[in-house]
Amino acid sequence: MGQKLKASNSGSATPGGNEKDVVLKSTSPTAVIASNPLHLHQKRFQLLKELSDLVTLCRSVRFIDFSTSSKSQKTWELCSFHETLALRLATESPGDFVNHNKHFLSRVYPSPMRIDSSNMNPQDLWKCGCQIVSMNFQTAGLMMDLNTAWFRQNGNCGYVLRPAIMRQEVSYFSADTRDTVPGVSPQLLHVKVISGQNLPKPRGSGAKGDVVDPYVYVEIHGIPVDCTERRTRTVTQNGDNPIFDESFEFQINLPELAMVRFVVLDDDFIGDEFIGQYTIPLECIQPGYRHIPLQSLTGEELPHARLFVHVALTNRRGGGKPHKRGLSVRKARRGRDYTALRDLGIRAVDDVFKMAAPLLREATDLKENMQNSVAVFRELCGVSAVSNLMQCVLALGSRVSAPDGTPLLLFDLRDHYPTLEPQGPLPEVLRRVISTYETMVQACRAVTELSDGINNRLQHIQAMAMEFHEKLQSLAAKEGLKGRKGQADLLQHTKAEVQENMKQIHDAALTGNLTKEGVGVRRVHSLPRRAQDDKPFAKRANDQQVKEDASKPPPQLH
Repeated sequence: MGQKLKASNSGSATPGGNEKDVVLKSTSPTAVIASNPLHLHQKRFQLLKELSDLVTLCRSVRFIDFSTSSKSQKTWELCSFHETLALRLATESPGDFVNHNKHFLSRVYPSPMRIDSSNMNPQDLWKCGCQIVSMNFQTAGLMMDLNTAWFRQNGNCGYVLRPAIMRQEVSYFSADTRDTVPGVSPQLLHVKVISGQNLPKPRGSGAKGDVVDPYVYVEIHGIPVDCTERRTRTVTQNGDNPIFDESFEFQINLPELAMVRFVVLDDDFIGDEFIGQYTIPLECIQPGYRHIPLQSLTGEELPHARLFVHVALTNRRGGGKPHKRGLSVRKARRGRDYTALRDLGIRAVDDVFKMAAPLLREATDLKENMQNSVAVFRELCGVSAVSNLMQCVLALGSRVSAPDGTPLLLFDLRDHYPTLEPQGPLPEVLRRVISTYETMVQACRAVTELSDGINNRLQHIQAMAMEFHEKLQSLAAKEGLKGRKGQADLLQHTKAEVQENMKQIHDAALTGNLTKEGVGVRRVHSLPRRAQDDKPFAKRANDQQVKEDASKPPPQLH
């Protein structure tokens, strides 16, 4: 891996050399020679260019205050913070510290007063957005458990992305918040500690007996409002298979920054009570019945030592984890999670955000109405909750045939929004299918026709709000405020989903021979979003030709 430096006849490097005299010599591709033409006898440095090119681009600069950094600090410059200074800033100016770390890198190193090589709590700095937190790896314990667990998210390799609220330009997050985080949906963590297996005696313990009396702590580490712990009862004289059978519930207000730590301790001890632990980020927890491998104080896995638990995650309303597509989640209008805007008490700012409230509500209604109507139509078609509309139509086509084999329902594909027409008398179930389909098409049409206007108005209000961004901290430093441009993004995603749904219905009707005879339609292929001109599917070539012919002047008669 290394490359040997060429021999030099001009002496060796000295510790007292001047870094300003180091220059690149273009005639040598493998070495950088430090020299001064005015002093031929001055000793020279030799640096391997390949190694020099690997040096980080970040330059360390002295931190003065947040105002100075925002004005003069460059994005490639890094500030190093003494542990004491960093914790003071995290306590006195948590919001400013978070905003500083949105634009610049921060490195925090332990206090020299830690002569025992103890560790600070890295999460106190992570929640402020600090990217580099130095640890004394030679000292095991809770702090190293948190540090090791945090980087399990990426397989202990590389970087871990900070929560979105710490990266968004228009967002306000305080590291010492003791309430819900604006714009973040709290999660409920349900943990049932069922049993343990093969729990050893604590290392170095002088327990009175040869068998442990274990109990379990379930700890939550995160922002201050989330930090808590619960413990099970003690199971006496049983380290082989103790049964705990206790359930706990935790509300997690910032799930992306929360970690769960399971600690097994010995209630009958003299000296050391620690048996084992395991720490895992909340985002990595898989629901269901799980065996948790216990680790020693130094991070080594204890042979065959396990905790058996059941884990479930739901939102605060108890609805379970929302599906990624969200189409199977039905909500009544009064039970919907409309965006809540908090008054700051500053009239100019409040007036701007109040203009967005009805638009955000309308955007939520459009999205939820479309999702609910698709979910109902899917149920009537008798398919699973994860099926798409093409599968729905094909399943419906196999069930709507008359005794002679002719379909009772046919699609008219001449419009951008296919209509479903009965072919004779229908039973009640099929009449409900038609009614539900019409409701779904109306909801899809509303999304397509109204989403652009709502999105444009939201973008305009967002631009007005951005004018306050630079001075918003001084106007309302202790208010939690989040710019909800996410609803506009969701609305645009819903519109794209509507276009895809209409295309699937079109293709499924053609595939299943469920189209009216003589309509003269053909299969439509997907086009890039820009070329679709906000239509559910591509325009036909003959339609374009008709427009071109209509735009031409009539022929002149001679």
